[in-house]
Amino acid sequence: MAGWYQPLVLVLAALAAGMVVDRSFPLGAYLWFGVASGFLFLWLVSWRLRQEQLGSMCLLAGVAAAGGSWHHDRWNLYPHDEVGFFVREEIRPLVLEGVAVTSPRWVPAPPLTAMRIIPKGDETELSLRVTAIRHGQTWQPASGNATVDIDGHLLGVRAGDKLRLYVLASRPRGTFNPGEFDFAKWERGRRVFCKLRGIFPESVQPLARGSGISPRLWLSSVRENGNGLLRRYISPRRTSLAAAILIGAREQLDPERNEGFLVTGTIHILSISGLHVGILAVGFWSIFRTGLLPRSASLIAAMALTVVYAVLTDLQPPVVRATILIITICSSRLLGRTALGFNTLSVAGIVVLMLNPLSLFQAGTQLSFLAVAAMIHFQPLILPRQEFDPLDHLISRTRSWHVKVYNRAAGATWRVFLVGAMIWVVSLPIVWRQYGLISPIGLVINVIVWLPITVSLFAGFGVLVFGWIFPPLGQLCGWICDGSLWFIEASIDRGQHLWGSYFWYPAPPAWWVAVFYIVLAIAAAFPKLRPSKWWTATLLASWMTVAWFLASHTDNAIVRYITPSDDQPLRCTFVSVGHGTCAVLELPDGRTLLYDAGRLGSPMGGTRAISAVLWSRGITHLDAVMISHADSDHFSALPDLLERFSVGVIYVSPVMFDDLATQPALIELKAAIDKSGVPVRNFSAGDKLRAPLGTRLEALHPPAKGVFGSDNANSIVLLVEHAGRRILLPGDLESPGLEDLLAEEPLDCDVVMAPHHGSARSDPAGFALWSKPELVLFSGDRNVEDIPGIEQVKDSYRARGAEVYHTAEDGAVSFELTAGGVKVKTHRPHGR
Repeated sequence: MAGWYQPLVLVLAALAAGMVVDRSFPLGAYLWFGVASGFLFLWLVSWRLRQEQLGSMCLLAGVAAAGGSWHHDRWNLYPHDEVGFFVREEIRPLVLEGVAVTSPRWVPAPPLTAMRIIPKGDETELSLRVTAIRHGQTWQPASGNATVDIDGHLLGVRAGDKLRLYVLASRPRGTFNPGEFDFAKWERGRRVFCKLRGIFPESVQPLARGSGISPRLWLSSVRENGNGLLRRYISPRRTSLAAAILIGAREQLDPERNEGFLVTGTIHILSISGLHVGILAVGFWSIFRTGLLPRSASLIAAMALTVVYAVLTDLQPPVVRATILIITICSSRLLGRTALGFNTLSVAGIVVLMLNPLSLFQAGTQLSFLAVAAMIHFQPLILPRQEFDPLDHLISRTRSWHVKVYNRAAGATWRVFLVGAMIWVVSLPIVWRQYGLISPIGLVINVIVWLPITVSLFAGFGVLVFGWIFPPLGQLCGWICDGSLWFIEASIDRGQHLWGSYFWYPAPPAWWVAVFYIVLAIAAAFPKLRPSKWWTATLLASWMTVAWFLASHTDNAIVRYITPSDDQPLRCTFVSVGHGTCAVLELPDGRTLLYDAGRLGSPMGGTRAISAVLWSRGITHLDAVMISHADSDHFSALPDLLERFSVGVIYVSPVMFDDLATQPALIELKAAIDKSGVPVRNFSAGDKLRAPLGTRLEALHPPAKGVFGSDNANSIVLLVEHAGRRILLPGDLESPGLEDLLAEEPLDCDVVMAPHHGSARSDPAGFALWSKPELVLFSGDRNVEDIPGIEQVKDSYRARGAEVYHTAEDGAVSFELTAGGVKVKTHRPHGR
């Protein structure tokens, strides 16, 4: 279509292409600048020679080089005193000074659940611009941005205040498991290289007040007052949801509610984006056009109020993108240009990339522009049909009012569904790639909730405007907003529990996603190349089938299929889950066993880490799960995993559920297992699992009746043997069960997991002497100090000639057992 050939579309494409090239093959800022200057010179020469086509090509190439240079500057170049250079991933104490960029924001404690052993309290977060760091008694200048999390409520601090902080500092963590989301890269996209944590509110000391007329201070005051109005006029259950939707305070929502919006394909409701800004902008314009203002003034007022709302929501990137687009559309209308087209969208894209070139690689940016591009391309299908036939027009005028209302409502609903379906299809590859999630229910729920979303936005805006001017009207708006939010949450809760509403599945490779959008862009740009509708549907279905095959059949899985099982290694991967345990056993015949699945803290963190590792291996079914004992840091992730993966059977210690009535975590686990319908079987000393020839999986402990003592003493000790090599998984084995095991005939093991995360109570010297390991794996948190004396425990194993690995340092660690030996692979460099 013609819009694709407009100059600004080509400029945006060239700009983005240069940034993509620099991300893949960084050339250096000076080289990029030289290339851009060279093409600019060639453009001037071509212009003088009246070679328009050659000149256009040189100009676009220069724009691409300029985009690469700008991206390189923002991605790779930082001042020498950047605070990120002074910190590492390991947490260390630090004293520094800086200026509060935002006022403190309250983050409520997550709901207390039985699976979260260590309760988490309220927190306060803010953004800081660092100015100085203390080394001993000497202060030195520093720069850069940092995020600050304080335990408890930080009072008496405002945006613009100069602060001194006594905190624990670290760099954002990179990935510790294959397939995980890279938070370090995401923070780098925001140019944040330092995370600060204060144990007490007193760890932050105000040194000087900021300016009383600071725009940031005014903005923070408005946000705080808005939060107060929402808490006053909306029920406590939905105050946090209202704050997230209206002013972008998403930090107040607990992870459970976030998950519901994610799996139903409605997560965009929680992120202030083009949906929110567009609804409010259209609403503002419609109100002003009722006669309050003329057309031009209405457009200007709509733009002004949109900008005010963007500032109110703290200028978050999605809001900035949507605001730029709204301003561009309104300006186009003022100038008599096409209101919504690819050229208009390109202007917004160019501005966004000039403000922050790193946003090009963020899924939020990609999805927002992709959604608008889809609506532009399919405008003829979306816009209501104009009736030009006089007879049809006469018939429509003579119909009764309720028929007219029904027809209009049906038409609007159909258009909403059509828009949602188009956006769902074109955004599916990115969403699938980002979350490993496919949500068909989103096609239905987005239609159901579009009207309540609109009502809640306007009613909530009414609370913010009228709550302090005319309280009775604010109360009415609050009641309407609260009811709309209730309906939205009820619809999402009902939808997520329907069978087939969403699927967790391994993500397709990046090249598959790239090819999908390249072909989509070619088809949109060159109509003559488009196949027929039948062939389009066939090609789309075929390409999705390819994605399914590639996602569930990784390179390793394909090799496993074409290689005889006798020649296959046995692979054991220890997932880095923090303080907890999870080992993935991939048997030579293709079956998979999960030994433990839990961690301290948030169970969802363990679920995501384990899911990422399994999906990276192309695993969607677990033939068996074995829970070593009844401590929740060994099974807290299992309830959520049962929703993401099919499981054949669950093996437990014979005394696992003996104290069911007194342990809420076990009650919750039992309920999740019963709901899934997965059978549970006891597994005790002497029991063996079916395994291919040359492979042995046998329990060495506990006995069928258990032993007297704690849950740890009754941990399942699993011996895995393949091709003459051995792996020993002892859970949290402690006395008196430990003594029972050590009384048996000693083993000669190749790989041993240190009992109880490396606790000194597990007799490391005696256990090392009995098991004779060559390789020892510690599964624990990155703060190795959480296990007292852990370095001495490591030395006990090293003294026996063993090499030590730790999931907190090496990330996920994989051991492959073959007749030729043991091959070790770590996700992070070993001994870094």
